[in-house]
Amino acid sequence: MSAASIDMWDVDIIISTYNRGDSIDQTIASIRASGHRRFTLWVLDQSDDDRTERCVARHAEADPRVRYLRAPLRGLCATRNAGSRLGSAPYILFTNDDVRVDPGWVGALVRDMAQNRAWCAFGRVLPGGVAPELVHSTTVLGLKTSTRHETYGPGSMNLGFGHGHNMAVARQRFEQLGGFDELLGAGSPLGAWDERDFGYRVLLHGGSITYTPEALAFHHHAQDSRGVWQSFRNYGAGTGAAVGKYLRCGKFPALYLLFEWMFSQGVRQIVSGVVRRQGLGKVRAGFEQLYFPIVGLIRSLRYAVDRETLMYRPSPLVADAQPVQLGGS
Repeated sequence: MSAASIDMWDVDIIISTYNRGDSIDQTIASIRASGHRRFTLWVLDQSDDDRTERCVARHAEADPRVRYLRAPLRGLCATRNAGSRLGSAPYILFTNDDVRVDPGWVGALVRDMAQNRAWCAFGRVLPGGVAPELVHSTTVLGLKTSTRHETYGPGSMNLGFGHGHNMAVARQRFEQLGGFDELLGAGSPLGAWDERDFGYRVLLHGGSITYTPEALAFHHHAQDSRGVWQSFRNYGAGTGAAVGKYLRCGKFPALYLLFEWMFSQGVRQIVSGVVRRQGLGKVRAGFEQLYFPIVGLIRSLRYAVDRETLMYRPSPLVADAQPVQLGGS
């Protein structure tokens, strides 16, 4: 398949945003500068004010490929699923409102998926710029810096393929899998782990995932120590919740994922903190990753599971986003 033919394919790009204000400007500007011209950018806004709407409006007036939608729902995965239903392009790309993408980002993801017939692809994520006054008091999470191309096939238990803010899926496969599990992810009741959950379901259904280092994004979300602690707790709880539904669906090998997480993020951190004398903070973090996965698993028992899709049943409060006309047609 030639690069020229791939460049002619339409792409839908989804951004879910919440109270980000005009800081989303750099994200939209970087997407508009893409070398792959045939895309529609859908911005789904859950904000409490109109600052983001006004920022997106400026881009929409100049570029009809930019579309704004007020999303009457909460949760990253719920809005991403709603956004995916707005378009019809064969490929759907996801990024966040605190990310700046390289001009070759779209083309690299689509090209790699098409050439490898992958169901899903993730790209490289490097740290973006952080304000000088925050350099020593914050941490940028959600990075994937490897420069080696990788393929993850059915049966793989390695879920380190990447992050949801640099992710692409084939629409046909996304719809086949039912999209993201809306009870996982930011703003949802069961914690994070949404991109790993989606990737694991791809592998369970016989699909493949590629890691595409040429698809480069820069993550600007710097968190203070309190935010970092909360993020790790959410991931720990999400790990337990995700594994809990796999077990209830009869996917017992998924126990490995729980034990691997608790060993790598729990036991190893405790040992490292004690043996290398890296402080009580690391020991505490390790013990929390033995505790929160169990909390997440127990909490997940309150929710029904769809054994066919391997997802928790969505909340009846989730509704599709409605478009708001801004600028171009």
